[in-house]
Amino acid sequence: MLTQTQSTVHLLAGEGSVVQETSDIGWIPAIIVSILAVVGALYVLVSAVAMYLAPDALSQVNMLGPALGMGLPLLVAADFVNSWATEGFVVGYLVRGIVAILALLVVQAVGSYVMGRALHATLWDHTVPLSGGERAKETN
Repeated sequence: MLTQTQSTVHLLAGEGSVVQETSDIGWIPAIIVSILAVVGALYVLVSAVAMYLAPDALSQVNMLGPALGMGLPLLVAADFVNSWATEGFVVGYLVRGIVAILALLVVQAVGSYVMGRALHATLWDHTVPLSGGERAKETN
């Protein structure tokens, strides 16, 4: 319900007809959520350190695989388990989690492929021209 007081509008949240109650999370779901979140965060952390220590750009792109392929889906799964434990099973949360994980995997695969091809073409000196002709000989 909206009430108007001296030209300001206030929304009274407590007057809603549907109030969704949440419960406290139990021990077992809390342990599962914690394990999923910590393992996912460790994947991201280890991948970030490996990217920092990688010698070249192509190796840095390769280090994105564990972070995007395992780390972020585990974090999404931890969020789903947490919402399931506190609010109960909601089909919308399941669909949102599945779509998020599939989108992460597709974007990771396509992005790694495109970045790898672009970096490989610029870093490797033995590329063949796309026209099928021969590469000009370098003179030193």
